[in-house]
Formats: sequence, C-alpha cells, structure tokens
Amino acid sequence: MIDSSVQAAASAVVEPRWKKRKPNPSPPSFSSLPDVIILNCLARISMSYYPILSLVSKTFRSLILSRNLNHARSYHKTQEKLFYICLQLPDRPLPSWFTLWIKPYQTEEENMKKKKATLVQVPSSYALRELLLVRTVGSDIYALRPRYPPSPFMLVRNKERDIWRNTPNMTVSRVNPAACVLHGKIYVMGGCNANKSAKSWGKVFDTETRTWEPLPDPGDELRFSSVIRKIKIIRGKLLVRSTDEKDSVYDPKTRNVACGMTKRVTSGNMSRGLSSFNRSCRRGLIKTVEYCGKLLILWDKFAHCEEKTICCALVALEKRQNGQVWGKVEWSSVVLTVPSSYVFLRSSVIRI
Repeated sequence: MIDSSVQAAASAVVEPRWKKRKPNPSPPSFSSLPDVIILNCLARISMSYYPILSLVSKTFRSLILSRNLNHARSYHKTQEKLFYICLQLPDRPLPSWFTLWIKPYQTEEENMKKKKATLVQVPSSYALRELLLVRTVGSDIYALRPRYPPSPFMLVRNKERDIWRNTPNMTVSRVNPAACVLHGKIYVMGGCNANKSAKSWGKVFDTETRTWEPLPDPGDELRFSSVIRKIKIIRGKLLVRSTDEKDSVYDPKTRNVACGMTKRVTSGNMSRGLSSFNRSCRRGLIKTVEYCGKLLILWDKFAHCEEKTICCALVALEKRQNGQVWGKVEWSSVVLTVPSSYVFLRSSVIRI
C-alpha cells in the first residue's frame, strides 16, 4: 500500500497537468472607466495639467478636446480663465490664434531657470478647437467664430446655461472680425472680402430687437481691406484700428466716420518695484491685461534681424498704505519665437 504522504505529493505534481490555473487579474486601469466618470475627474483638475494628460491615451485627448468637458467644468464650477492672442504671421495668409499655457508645479527657484509658460497654437493636441470671440451684454454672452472658414453666424447663451443658440445671421461671412459692445449693441467690423467691404465692412446688432443694421461706408480713403486690429471705445465713439495704422472714428450718434486723431499710448511706469523690468519691456510692449487678479504683460524683442521672441510675465500687484502700487514679478518667460515682421492683432481672456 502506498503511503498517504506519497500519494499527496504525487497528486500535487500531477495536478498542474490537467487543472488550469486561473490567470492573474490585470490591474485596474483608469482608462477603462466610463467616459462620464473620466470627464467628471478631468473637470476637477486644473487645465494646466491637460498637456500631460492628453498624452495618456486617445480617449483622454478626445475628452479634453470635447465640449462635454466644458459642460462638466461649468457644472462643477471649476472654470478657469485662458488668455488668447491673435497674430498675423508673414508666411500665412490667415491670422493665427495662440493660447497661453502655464506649467504647474514649479517653485520660485525653478521659475528663474526653466520655461514657465508657452504660447500654443490653436488647435493643438490639448488646446480647445472651438475658439470663440466672446462679448457680454447683460446676462447674455454672444460669440463669434474668429477662425477659418468665414462664418455669418453669431451665437448667444445665458450666463447660467451652457446651451448656445443662433442669432439672426450677418449678411456676409467673416473670418477673424473685431467686435465691441456699446450701449447694448454689438459692433462687428472687418473679416470680409475686399470686394464686399463697401457694403458690409461693418454691422451693428441690436440685442433688443435682434436685428442687424449696416454701418455707413467710410469711403475709399478710410476703408481698408486688411485685418482690423481692434475696436476701442473712447468717449462714446468707436476708434477702429487696422494693421496699416490707419485709424478711423465712428460716432454712433451722428453715424459719421472720420480720420482717427488718437495719440498712441506708451507703457509708462506700470508700478513701483518693477524699474528694471520696465526698462526691459517698455520698447516692445504688446499687451497688458488683468488675468486672475494679477497683471499679465506681453512684450517682444529682437532675437536677431529676422526673428523676435515674445516674452510674458505675471505680476502680482500690492496697494500700500501710502497709496502707491507695488508689483512683484512672479515669473517671466519667453513664450514664442516669431518672424520679426509679424503683427499683433488682438487678445482675449475667456473663461472656460
């Protein structure tokens, strides 16, 4: 008779030949979760991490580019401000939009050594494809699509909702127009073909009656076919500035158009505590905007005869007891290299 211990040992050796072992379960993957759960997780994360997260998988990249993520961020009240600029580059027939991405997790010491921010062209692997030129009237938000192809559409939605609706169409399609709001009316200029500029170079939308009206033709001397840089409101009048440095002024009361006689504004002294910084960017100042309660400053300088570098700095302002405003540069970085003949057109801060 075979000893019982020997039988047990024999069965242990023979068993693997006829009995399959269960495979080890694979570790759980975040990408295997339903899209709705991933969206709600992404909505709670700062947008500064999206460049890295977009490289995780195709699913992540697709969700980061989707409108559903915007809706989720709105629902969770985690929306952030993004800064966009529009540049006319000499080797491209159409203007190009760029967005500023600030890198996370950098100490003050690292900021002085590493590149803190960069300008990324839209669209990119993680920047929003649906860029909108946004203007606010009361509780409503109006938006135009500034990028190609030209569009006659303008959208509107309430601040408390995420659903966009169409307004009555403009009579001409536009690409990269300029727009401003005055007395509850939206003035839209430029962005149409040169042969249509006489009749449609400018339109005004009455938000009460929801109707478009043409602006008077300024004539051959003031009508320009190049891109309009911006429209600025000065004392109830519209200063229209083009890339050709030809300014015109439109008076909504008299409906007259005249040559602009507005003095160009220089940077001056932005605040105390920034004397050395002022000297470095005063000549090439491009734009200063309020950004998340701080001052965002863009300027350019020559890298060599054919190229310029666009620099950016974020400045925290402090008002002291004597009434003086002091500024502290939190970070400063080169964000883009462009041909020296580039033209800055406009900028926009959008909450997303």
